[in-house]
Amino acid sequence: MLDESEYSRYLSTLKAIGDPLRADILRLLARDSFGVLELAHMLDISQPALSHHLKILTTAGLLTTRRDGNSIYYRRVTPEDSTGSLHYRVAALEALDAFALVPVLAARRDEVHKERAARSRAFFRDNARAFREQRALICSPDVYLPALAPLLPDHGRAAIDVGPGDGEALTLLSARFDRVHGIDNSAEMLAHAASRIESERLRNVTLRDAEFTAMKRPRADLVLMAMVLHHAPSPAAFIAHAAKLLARGGRLIVVELVSHTQTWARDACGDLWLGFDPEELVGFAQRANLEPRQAQYLAQRNGFRIQIHAFDSP
Repeated sequence: MLDESEYSRYLSTLKAIGDPLRADILRLLARDSFGVLELAHMLDISQPALSHHLKILTTAGLLTTRRDGNSIYYRRVTPEDSTGSLHYRVAALEALDAFALVPVLAARRDEVHKERAARSRAFFRDNARAFREQRALICSPDVYLPALAPLLPDHGRAAIDVGPGDGEALTLLSARFDRVHGIDNSAEMLAHAASRIESERLRNVTLRDAEFTAMKRPRADLVLMAMVLHHAPSPAAFIAHAAKLLARGGRLIVVELVSHTQTWARDACGDLWLGFDPEELVGFAQRANLEPRQAQYLAQRNGFRIQIHAFDSP
């Protein structure tokens, strides 16, 4: 049974959610992290007024923050954040999510995602030729590719490589799957992968110039996201969409940077996010109904750490 102090916190939670504007903030943050300026734009409210409401929600234990370089992003609490008697916070948020976001807010949220995606596309359009050298500053595929092989089936029907880069993983997947699909929203980067496909005669590999979250087929036995999520407008949405594309018993493999503070990576490599805490990636996957199976960590140059996670579709 909850004590009086917890009862007071419970009432504070209900009071915080009960304001229409604060409820909209919570719904916008259902699976995304946003900065103050982004939220102010979506809600059409001044930054000082928004900060007042964010403070109330944070004090009530409904929001938390993540620092990404010099930027602060707000996100909702998750089951991983709330334990014991504080489970009612998560339950209250789940009840709130049963109500659809009004169209104007959904449209503004999509605008923010599109702006983030445009920044990423512009970087790769302008830096595709130097991609290999810039990538080597952080992590080359030869560091993590050997660790992927044991996570792959001996044979599968279809695999999707999201953001195939120079196509190194396509070679590995081509030998294990009947069909391999590489998808990227950068034609310049796909040209790099196409050169590898041609030189190595990977006849079962096709490339698609499109947004990953708009991909509707095929149902895949494997989705690979290798060093992709830190370029994604909404990392949680990428993982949720991968879960939708997986066949029953399929696997998602995520190769990513562990959270870091090296802000130069934004300019040098076009990163939207400075890595992720492992718990954050696992939380994204679990909320997409994927089951964590295996995780490993690799040291890399310049102080970066690489994390590799395997998640299975039940």
